[in-house]
Amino acid sequence: MLGFAWVAFRQAQDAIKSGRLEEAHRILSQSALEGQRGLNEQLAQLARAFAERGDRALRRDDAEGAWKDLLAAEALKTAEKGTEKLREALTRLGLAEARALLQAGEPGRAAEAVGKLQERSVRVPELGVLSDAALDWLAARDLANQGEFARATETADRVARLLRQDDGNGRLEEFRQDLRERQRNFAPLLTRLHGAADRTDWREVLEAAEAILALAPQHEVARKLRSRAWKAVEPVTVHAAKNRRAEDTPAPKEMPSVDAVLASRYLLWIDGVGGYLLCLAPRVTLGQLVDKAQADVPVAADISRLHASLTRDSEGYIVEAIRAIAVNGHKAERALLRHGDRFTLGESCQFQFQQPVPVSTSARLDLVSGHRLPHGLDGVLLMADTLMLGAGAAHVSLPDLKKNVVLYRTKEGLGVRLPGTFSVNGRRVTDRGLLAPQAAAVVGDEVSFTLEPAQARFG
Repeated sequence: MLGFAWVAFRQAQDAIKSGRLEEAHRILSQSALEGQRGLNEQLAQLARAFAERGDRALRRDDAEGAWKDLLAAEALKTAEKGTEKLREALTRLGLAEARALLQAGEPGRAAEAVGKLQERSVRVPELGVLSDAALDWLAARDLANQGEFARATETADRVARLLRQDDGNGRLEEFRQDLRERQRNFAPLLTRLHGAADRTDWREVLEAAEAILALAPQHEVARKLRSRAWKAVEPVTVHAAKNRRAEDTPAPKEMPSVDAVLASRYLLWIDGVGGYLLCLAPRVTLGQLVDKAQADVPVAADISRLHASLTRDSEGYIVEAIRAIAVNGHKAERALLRHGDRFTLGESCQFQFQQPVPVSTSARLDLVSGHRLPHGLDGVLLMADTLMLGAGAAHVSLPDLKKNVVLYRTKEGLGVRLPGTFSVNGRRVTDRGLLAPQAAAVVGDEVSFTLEPAQARFG
């Protein structure tokens, strides 16, 4: 055994001298070396080498490489002093980055930077302050988007106190002023909306709802009333079938062939919730809503007919510019999107990208800039293999739903999974059923929805 240890230590020394630190670590981690005399000295030398390489990486502005080497050195548990200095330097750098992101008005990226520091066992008081500030800023933004302006303002004021920014300058103060302005305009519009709804003046409801959603894109009442208004002023289509009881819905005389090609886009109408554009293709384009729109996702906004594309691949979702775009406030040509990122088309048409279900690669796009999708749609669903509707983590939130609904792909097309008995186009099924490719109405005890190809509406 002594001979084996001597050979292993010699190999580790050669690897350290040659800069092959991972190889040295693999050699010294062999279980046969546990308890061998001289192992602790070898590990201490390896820890110093990792710390020195991390220090060089930091001087090259490679903070991620420096953190990787620091964590590798610390994992050896040798109490090497060089690791303490490197950790202090990286901690200062990380805190400065988080502060800078908050000053630039990017709380999402600041929260991500703080999260990384927390994962790397950084424990300093300032980190807690920055974490609270970033999360509160994000919460204030979400509250404002829901129309909760008083709570949003209170939360934003707390952020200012945490960051000690009451001097009237900076992005935070701009955000606070924007909240106050939106709040002033919001109340009379809400009164107008409810008055129009009471009179069933659906065109007035549409105008008031659009104005409210320009101020609070996620306002639940305005979205629901807008959806009702669109259905009232547009011709009746297949989604009206969702208001019928299952037993009153006749079975279709002839089911579409399972060999029929699925449409690449569907309109998903959920009773009492709203409508969504469901995209099945791995690549979609975004552009202006015009007659015979070319874009897969048309938006009523001052952007180009084809402005950007969004592609799902093995890396995730990548947004690519055809015309000018920005991601989280920074101009970009191509960017990998992460949950919570915001990308802007042109000057102001902004989407928020969300992947709320960790086990699914499907995603959701929400318009958060006050612009609108056609037909009063509430968002865009980018479906990979499955799509979740329900309480908790879901692509479409249905808080009162006790049994989640899952849409899934099959070789025949699309299927739906819902525990218990429900109907698909009037046919009773249990637990799961296939959806007709041309139109499908699903009616269950707690939820009902329809799917119709978007091509008929979008042209």
